[in-house]
Amino acid sequence: MLAKSSNQSKIAPQFGNRDKTFTVLDGRGLEITTKEHGVLFDAIAGYWYNILGMRNPELVKVKQELSGVTTHLYEEYTNPYAEELAATMCKRTSMDQLLFSATGSMANENARKEAVKYHQSEGNKEEDLVFAAINGSYHGSVGEMLKWIDPEKNEFIIDAPIYEKKYRSKEIVDTFKEKIEIAEKNDKIIAGFFYEPIMGVRGSVPLPSEYINGIGKICRKNNILLIADEVTTGIGRAGKFSYSQSFDEKPDILCMGKAISAGHYPVAVTIFNKKIIDAWSKLEDEGISFSKIHRRGNSITGTQEGCALGLKVIEILDRDNLIQKVQEKGKYAIEKLKKFEGFSNVREIRGTGLLIGIDVKNSTFAKEVITSEMRKHGINVLPEGRVMMFNPAYIISESQIDQFVNTLGEVLKKAE
Repeated sequence: MLAKSSNQSKIAPQFGNRDKTFTVLDGRGLEITTKEHGVLFDAIAGYWYNILGMRNPELVKVKQELSGVTTHLYEEYTNPYAEELAATMCKRTSMDQLLFSATGSMANENARKEAVKYHQSEGNKEEDLVFAAINGSYHGSVGEMLKWIDPEKNEFIIDAPIYEKKYRSKEIVDTFKEKIEIAEKNDKIIAGFFYEPIMGVRGSVPLPSEYINGIGKICRKNNILLIADEVTTGIGRAGKFSYSQSFDEKPDILCMGKAISAGHYPVAVTIFNKKIIDAWSKLEDEGISFSKIHRRGNSITGTQEGCALGLKVIEILDRDNLIQKVQEKGKYAIEKLKKFEGFSNVREIRGTGLLIGIDVKNSTFAKEVITSEMRKHGINVLPEGRVMMFNPAYIISESQIDQFVNTLGEVLKKAE
C-alpha cells in the first residue's frame, strides 16, 4: 500500500514546478489513472516510451520470470540476454559494439566520453576538446552534456534550419565551417557533433537531409565524430528502427533509450562503429592500461531482466509489423490533424511516424488552455513549449486517433 503523501513534496523540481500536481496512480494499455482527472487516454505514452502500452502482458510475463535476477556487466561478468540484445542492436544499426546504460542522458554522456578517447588516440589532449551541437537540442542532464547544449556556455552551437530559418540549410551548414575555424584559432578541436535527426523537445522538428548530410561531410573532412541522439526517434518512433540511418551520412556513435524496453525497465545504449573500437587498440599500443581505457559502465545496467525485455520488445515489433504500422498510423493522424492549420491559434502541424507536433500560438495557450481542456475531456497531453505533442503507443487504433483529433478540434474551436 502507498503511504499518504504530505502536501509538501520531498521530490526536487525536474524542469518544471509542481504548483499543480498530476499524480499518476495506475496504468494499463493506453490509459492511465490519475488522482486529479481520473482515467485518461494517454496521448504521449508515458513520455514517448510506453510504445506497447502499460502493463503489456508479454512484457509483464518476462518481468515475472526474471524479476530479481540482476548482475551487471563488470569485468568478466556477462549474461546471455545482454549478449543477444547487443548483437541484435548492432546488427539493426550496422554498428560494431555497444555500451549499456539506464537512461538516454547517460547514453549521450557515454558517447561524449568515447569521443574523447577517440581523439586522445589521435594525439589530442582532453582539455583541448570541445563539442558542437544544434541550438534548441537536448542531449541529457548528466555529466558535461548540459554545458555543451547551452548556447551561453558553448560557442560552438549552430542554428537549426527550422521555423523562420527553414530554407537556410546551406547557409547554416557554412556557419559550422566558421565554428571549426574559431576552434582552431583558439587551439581547440571540435571532437564531435551531437544531433537529433528529429528534434523532439523542440517540438518534433525534422532536420532536412541537406542539413544533416552537409554537416556530416564537414565532419568527415575534419575528423569530427558524428553523434546521433536517437533516444526519442529510435526503435520505431519515427517509423524506422534507426532514423539516422535514413541519411547518406551515417553516425559514428548512436544513442538510443526510452523505447528499448517499452517503459518496463530503464535501458539505454551507446553504439559505436569500428572507428571508435580501433581507437581503443591505439591507446593500448601507446601504453595506456586496458582498465583505464575501458573504465565505463554502471551498476544495474545490461541486466538479465532489462535486456530480456528489450529482446521481447523487438520480437513484438517484428512479429506485429509495428514499425511499418507506425508509418501508416502517423500518416493517417497527420492527414486528420492538418485541417487544424486553418485555425488562427495553430501555426503548423508536423510529424514523422508517431512523433507529431501541433505547433500553436504560444506556450501559455498550450499549457494553460489546451492541456487543461484536453484532460477535462479525458485525454492526457503534454506540451513542449508551444508545441502539443502527440506521441502515443504504437498499438493505438485509428478510432483512438480519431478520438484525439476530434477532441482537440473541439478544444481549438472553442478557443478561437
